[in-house]
Amino acid sequence: MQDWQGLFFSPNGRIGQSDYWKGVGVIILANLLLNLIPILGTLIWLVLIYVGVCVYGKRLHDAGRSAIFHAIPWVFWIFTLVASAMLMGGTLMTAILSDGDISPVAVMSAGGAFLFLNGLSTLVWLVYTLWVGLAQGDPGENAYGPAPVIEGQAKPVDPA
Repeated sequence: MQDWQGLFFSPNGRIGQSDYWKGVGVIILANLLLNLIPILGTLIWLVLIYVGVCVYGKRLHDAGRSAIFHAIPWVFWIFTLVASAMLMGGTLMTAILSDGDISPVAVMSAGGAFLFLNGLSTLVWLVYTLWVGLAQGDPGENAYGPAPVIEGQAKPVDPA
């Protein structure tokens, strides 16, 4: 295993599956804990975005892919966030313009759509995380550097 600073704060190089899962575990745990700290937690969460880019990006590098793939679940998350806000904002605006006389069915429909979109976003993140974590790494050196050394295993030999 490489050092924790390299794992969490360096976007360069490659990491194996074991280091990836350790990094993802720390990111998930940190996200859960940061939800308990209102304002400071949000600021620290912004640092976790960079940490996620480093961990996911190096794992993508190990599979010979660009770290730009990490933008896919973020773009989807932003899309669902905006769509959810528009749904809830539209429901709220309808309530304001109708002097508060809004159908409970409309509120429940907007809430259901909100939950659906957020659940779909979570599913995309889960599938993406599994895809990155279970991808086979390139044997030997690739464009992103040498193959990561796996504990208890001899250093891989470049077939070239």
